[in-house]
Amino acid sequence: MAVDYSESHPLNGADFWPLAKFAFRVTIEDLVELGFQTVEGLEVEVSIMEYRDGVSGVLHKSKRPGLVTYSNITLKRGEFIGDPHIKDWMHLYQWEKTTNRTKRRELIIELLDEGDEVMITWTVKGAFPVKFTPTALDAEADSEVAVQEIELAIESWTQEYGG
Repeated sequence: MAVDYSESHPLNGADFWPLAKFAFRVTIEDLVELGFQTVEGLEVEVSIMEYRDGVSGVLHKSKRPGLVTYSNITLKRGEFIGDPHIKDWMHLYQWEKTTNRTKRRELIIELLDEGDEVMITWTVKGAFPVKFTPTALDAEADSEVAVQEIELAIESWTQEYGG
């Protein structure tokens, strides 16, 4: 398939630039909207199944796509006095687990342009916390802020362009 390099193609515009990655918003189902410093781990990988039967005339294995695995997602944000939301989510999940009321949540991660318009949306399904890390302490840190992080196991995610 040929690539359209005509003048009318949007990739040829003088105003076309790759999206910046610093303007984004994360919404977690049933929780307050929180600001995060980083979102890491939006990765998907397809495993490979290999097979070769004993009467095969070729000297290599046949490869087929296998199961899809989605990596855990890590959300990082600054520590604020009186802001227990991330830690509380971890404790809430532990309580839900002990009472058999476990609720996996949906996350919406939106990459924004300079006008706050949604450019890319990742919809994350089945998220639940598996690790909470309060800030590391360092007596030699030079003007660094305290950052906490929460790691989420997820079932899957989808990506859509536009708002």
